[in-house]
Amino acid sequence: MLALFAAAALAASPEFSFGFTNQDGTLLLALSPVNNAAGLTQVVCDGRALEVRYLREQAKGEQDTGRQTARNFTQTKGALFKVKGAAAADALCLLGSKAAFKKRTLLSVTTETGSCDEKTSALAGSLTGRDVERCFSTGSFPGGRLAFASYKLDGSSALAAVLVVPEKGTPAVRKFPAEWERGAPSCWRADDGCEFDASSYRVAFAMSGTAGLELYALWAGAEGENAELLRVKGLALEVAASASRYWSPE
Repeated sequence: MLALFAAAALAASPEFSFGFTNQDGTLLLALSPVNNAAGLTQVVCDGRALEVRYLREQAKGEQDTGRQTARNFTQTKGALFKVKGAAAADALCLLGSKAAFKKRTLLSVTTETGSCDEKTSALAGSLTGRDVERCFSTGSFPGGRLAFASYKLDGSSALAAVLVVPEKGTPAVRKFPAEWERGAPSCWRADDGCEFDASSYRVAFAMSGTAGLELYALWAGAEGENAELLRVKGLALEVAASASRYWSPE
């Protein structure tokens, strides 16, 4: 079963595509759909920007396991790219054209831990209209902070959320609703035990530019990994583009 992608269908982007790297980070395979593969010349993996060059369409191998991982890299069908230098191994990255990245400034995200302050906890409640069960900081970037919140059940309605709190401007939230059932094996992701593991969802980097503030988040699960390009729109962190890769069992 494919990993669950909570409250968001996979979304294509006219500007960006997604891809994963091989075992030494020197090659990358794009995940479908791909818009103009030859025009994708740059990639950001774990916050590091590199150049890429489109090589060819790689055919599906006879020993393909259906997993989109470094171990199955040579057997997976997709648009194949050469990475200039080397990216992180087996990483899910953001691909784009030189023009797309030129309109944006890359912002590094620093991991943080600790409970939210009172202001952030209050925002977590007011942005969702739900009673906060727990709230803690997850990271910071130039110009803002990130936080995660989980909420008390409202009947069978469960909720988790990621918040961005800028130093200037209004905060925004990415909501993760789910239907809770006692003893159920999954709510948000396959085999999550109906507990949202905040450590499995991380913002790898952020970007600022003509499109406003954007966050690139990776969400690991038991059976796969999702990538989301989130864009601030009013009080919401909207999913502007997304992709998913299947990786387990392998």
